[in-house]
Amino acid sequence: MKISVIGIGKVGSTISFVLAKDGLATELVLYNRTRKIAHAEAIDIQQAVALTPNRLLVRDGDLEDTAGSDIIIIAASTPMPKQTKERSALVESNMEILRTLIPPLVQGSPSAIIINVSNPVDALTYQMLQIASQYSDSINWQRVIGTGTLIDSARFRNILAANLGIHPADINAYILGEHGDSQFAALSAASCGGEFIDATPLRQQMLEEAKRSAWTIFQAKGYTNYSVSIAVELIVRSIVEDLRYTLPVSVLIDGYCDVHHCCLSVPCVIGRQGIHRRLKTKLNETEVLAFQDCARIVQRSQTSAQGR
Repeated sequence: MKISVIGIGKVGSTISFVLAKDGLATELVLYNRTRKIAHAEAIDIQQAVALTPNRLLVRDGDLEDTAGSDIIIIAASTPMPKQTKERSALVESNMEILRTLIPPLVQGSPSAIIINVSNPVDALTYQMLQIASQYSDSINWQRVIGTGTLIDSARFRNILAANLGIHPADINAYILGEHGDSQFAALSAASCGGEFIDATPLRQQMLEEAKRSAWTIFQAKGYTNYSVSIAVELIVRSIVEDLRYTLPVSVLIDGYCDVHHCCLSVPCVIGRQGIHRRLKTKLNETEVLAFQDCARIVQRSQTSAQGR
């Protein structure tokens, strides 16, 4: 299994370390615009692998060295100033990066599964799909995945678990829609052990707390890297081992809640071919409207990126 990580900053380097530590690749290629950074990280990670039971090659490379990748992880991004209030502020600058990177990456790896981490995740995942499908007949909606609200759902479950006194892994509660301020908790379908979780005002406040936590981390550190790296590891493991995990990720929406032509997060079954199924969560009327509102916001961001 050959995996390439594109963009070796704080996030890309942490993702690379986690994947190597867990032995999810036989070859891990690190690409960065400043190659000496990727070279140093590759050496450091390769030496760390010597302390694990895994055997894999970790190396830096140019774009052509990523050829033949089974999975390509996009973590390249322009710097995000700490005073930034919305992830959508990065859409135009990051779209320019994608226009440069995606064509040669797909030409070298026409059957790869692409995982997008870069923000704004939903708008960029949609644009990646549009670009990639021009260069490969094999890359369709099932093979372009954004991390989406997987991280947001984990944050929400963590807070909800403390309130319920139940382990987060035993709670079925998803944040859906945009990986951004318009995201919402699908509490009408939330449950634990077959018992529904009431959508009380307190639990709606928990969603706001989960949203704020991301910005609290960002404003102090300038980035978030641990939760996103574990989120990527979950997606990659489900692909590599064909585990069919159900994860809320950003994927092309084609008619769900009367939404078309954008990427938003819904629960998806992930395995060796990428997205095996998009699951249609039964939402109440308020949640359907919230999902549609997410679509309008993301589509405006997509239009802004396309207009450049």
